[in-house]
Amino acid sequence: MCFMVQAAEKGEIAPAVALPLLQDSGGPVLLAEYEGQIIYLDFWASWCPPCLVSMPIMNEIRNRLQDEGIAFEVLAVNVDSHPEDGIDFLLDSPVDFVVLSDPEGTSPAAYGVRGMPTSYLIDPEGKIVMVHEGFKRSDGEKIEQKILEMAGNSQ
Repeated sequence: MCFMVQAAEKGEIAPAVALPLLQDSGGPVLLAEYEGQIIYLDFWASWCPPCLVSMPIMNEIRNRLQDEGIAFEVLAVNVDSHPEDGIDFLLDSPVDFVVLSDPEGTSPAAYGVRGMPTSYLIDPEGKIVMVHEGFKRSDGEKIEQKILEMAGNSQ
């Protein structure tokens, strides 16, 4: 039997996510807990060179925008089949945002993720506003500008 997974696209409601923290054995974190905020949902892996670039940039953007009072959060979903690999990555490149673990790959499958990193900018009502595949240093400015526009603070 073959199943086609439809990729989550701009304009659609973001599929639900309920995953444990990567560095904690606590209960699941739900995407729905962040309703009312702008969310940057990022699927990443420790073996992904562009992820090494994106993580510190998105951490810096997150912290700066939160300091400015913008209701914005980054939720990163590590898809390594061995969560220890993601934990080791974060020891070298620590971040302040929420990092979840999905070694079975259920959430990237629900989103139709094709490569790492892939991120989804989600508005406060839960609708996908932007899908971004890959990451290069200059992408941070474009993503931040889109978040500012969404927050009504375009500069």
